[in-house]
Amino acid sequence: MPPDSHAQPASTLTAGHVEDIKLAASKMKRVERRAFQAAMTEKYCSANPRRAEALFGWSRAAVELGLHEQRSGCVCMSAQALVSGRMTWEQKHPQAAAALWEIAEAHT
Repeated sequence: MPPDSHAQPASTLTAGHVEDIKLAASKMKRVERRAFQAAMTEKYCSANPRRAEALFGWSRAAVELGLHEQRSGCVCMSAQALVSGRMTWEQKHPQAAAALWEIAEAHT
């Protein structure tokens, strides 16, 4: 992919700018952070995840995923909630879950 003519080279960023961008990214969560990292990588690193890793200290894999999400429009959801130890809806409300299962089984 040819470099964007509007992309600014990383040399135009001061140390203060880099710290501000890092701080902004640290305040975001998952999908929002990856989208921000992808946008900054396109703007300042010519969409090169290795440059973003070196300049901002971000995970290259996260930046690559953000760039792929941006290009495809599909957002990747992690399985973190499934393995985090948090109770599922069915565990919190077993009677309601059982009633819904009965209704669903009656229609199958």
